Amino acid sequence: MSGRAIRDRIGWEPYLKPFFFKKLPSGTGWSATLGSLCVLLFGLLAVTGIFLAMYYNPSPDKAYQSVDYIMKDVSMGSVLRGLHHWGAGAMVLAVFIHLLSVFFSGSYKAPRELTWIFGVFLLLVTLGLGFTGYLLPWDMKAYWATVVGTNMPGGVPVVGDFITRFIRGGDTVSGLTLTRFYAIHALLLPALLAAFAVFHIYLVRIHGLAGKYDNEKGEEETGLYRFYPEHAFRSLSVFAAVFLVLIGLSVFGSIPREQIAGTIIDSYLPRPEWYYMWIFQLLTYFSGPWEAVGSLVLFALGGILLFSVPLLGQQKVSGPAARPLSIAAGVTSVMGVVYLSLIAFGGVKPYGDVIAVPDRTLTAVEQRGLKVYVERECSYCHQIRGRGGHRTGPDLANIASKGRNISDLSKFVKDPQAVRSSSIMPKYELPEEDLRALAEFVLALDFSTYPVKIVKREDVVKTRSHDPDAVGADLREQPVARGHVPEEVRTK
Repeated sequence: MSGRAIRDRIGWEPYLKPFFFKKLPSGTGWSATLGSLCVLLFGLLAVTGIFLAMYYNPSPDKAYQSVDYIMKDVSMGSVLRGLHHWGAGAMVLAVFIHLLSVFFSGSYKAPRELTWIFGVFLLLVTLGLGFTGYLLPWDMKAYWATVVGTNMPGGVPVVGDFITRFIRGGDTVSGLTLTRFYAIHALLLPALLAAFAVFHIYLVRIHGLAGKYDNEKGEEETGLYRFYPEHAFRSLSVFAAVFLVLIGLSVFGSIPREQIAGTIIDSYLPRPEWYYMWIFQLLTYFSGPWEAVGSLVLFALGGILLFSVPLLGQQKVSGPAARPLSIAAGVTSVMGVVYLSLIAFGGVKPYGDVIAVPDRTLTAVEQRGLKVYVERECSYCHQIRGRGGHRTGPDLANIASKGRNISDLSKFVKDPQAVRSSSIMPKYELPEEDLRALAEFVLALDFSTYPVKIVKREDVVKTRSHDPDAVGADLREQPVARGHVPEEVRTK
């Protein structure tokens, strides 16, 4: 069969040639390659995912071990998994930046409203792939991040519990959840992403790329810049650079991995993947009756606003200078996401290993309060003089100088909302003796009079519990550990 015959049969002249050689605006910048980069990264993830699926076993008793097998025994298995892992993060970042580029350039305006809407769908499906994918290694991070994520729909009135059980395949995260997530991750979401991507590209080819901002009449600029070969070369160049970075991470980097799901670790802090960290941090500011606001209302409003972007403001493509309000809103949103992410990553660091105490002999009651502080993991939310804990709640140093007393602190720790309705600190139903001891320890953290002494957590844990004389004797012989309880504490 001749070359001409093949071209006739595949529709080269009427369909493919116009597609490949379509002229693009001559002012098209490198940011236009982000869409192509997303497609190429999806192709990379699809290929590596197929090979990984050949060795992965989606069952609770085999999933963790099958990942070990891929990493250690399969030829190039560690590179394959590395490309899939790091490529997933790269794709989330590329889709997010692509959406921002379109927003700030104003390229979502008429007639490209549907193009934007399907771009938002692509972002949501990409995030869904990330969420369902990181359960598959079946380690502690995967398990607990999934527990937190699947709890979020529970606040939906009437159908919330049903949605949560449907997602999990039962009342708890279990083997059914793992197989369900595997099916969704490997079959459903890739099919949706491919379908949305095809229609998104179709809309881009119909309506084209937006020209320069001052092109008010919508006329395409002159100059030879085509999808092939000029734009294709740019896109492949960008993908090649990203691919080399992914190869480097796969060969020389290590994929973070924790112990198998179900391992008992008392001080374990569940954390999601980096692109969900801002959501995780946002949820910490809503507890009790406000939990539904943080997990449902804000995200529902955010989703509605995101889909409604093309309908807001003027209906023609214009530069940033002509859209100050929308640009300000976009910059504020990006800064908010970055800020929340940085705060969340700051909370990942280890806490509670050391405790700052005044350099003097603590009384027996103060030492008992110190032990309560350690046992109740108060440093999850509090630091003492900037050390040993997280900065979620107020620093406990020099609380006495603020006019607090034992009775005030005891009441606040027992029921924070009864003292201050706006507080998000959880209640602690402790014996009265422990409440008073904890309050005395916090009031003892007076560093205006005494210098700081650093003690270790394990030294406090070793002391004999709740025998004031024994605790006092033990801690006079060895260093002590950290402190807890104030006012506005953040929830655990």
